[in-house]
Amino acid sequence: LLAAIPSVVYGLWGIALAGNLTGFYLWLSKWFGWIPIFAPAADGSVSQTGRTLLTASLVLSIMILPIITSLTREIFLQTPRLQEEAALALGATRWEMIRMAVLPFGKSGIVSATMLGLGRALGETMAVAMILSPGVLTASLVVSGNQTIASEIAQNFPEAAGLRLSELITVGLVLFVITLLVNMGARAIVARTSVKGS
Repeated sequence: LLAAIPSVVYGLWGIALAGNLTGFYLWLSKWFGWIPIFAPAADGSVSQTGRTLLTASLVLSIMILPIITSLTREIFLQTPRLQEEAALALGATRWEMIRMAVLPFGKSGIVSATMLGLGRALGETMAVAMILSPGVLTASLVVSGNQTIASEIAQNFPEAAGLRLSELITVGLVLFVITLLVNMGARAIVARTSVKGS
């Protein structure tokens, strides 16, 4: 059911969630600020709105979770019933049956489902564009003004001209190459796990 929710609804939910996370971001910055991705801005400030890359990451994680879980569930249901019954007949507990019969059978499918979810997250535009404030990409997850490649293109392409248009087209090509490499890597992993599993 969650997979059918439009990106705009996730974006609005992320905006509502963002205001509640400012205290959490202050805590992260205070206790884990020595880690570069949780470091505060140069002036020591942390986002007062909560509309940061970390909020967008949380929303994207929740957005792709239904895709991954539904595909993984379908893969588990395709496990041959005889394998499951054979493991149980040999005295395996339910968990041992899952570990010995179901997981090895569905390993390549789990990787495929995960990569499909990652592909959706890489190309997501609207939810991220709604959550993040326009600004320069920084290395911190708790400072305002971050963008992803897709939301940068979506927000700036209509007004772009000249060199800026060329930059956005180049960035789009970079996103395409990243997505292509992720998909090729997923195919290689699936092929390798399929060969090991058989």
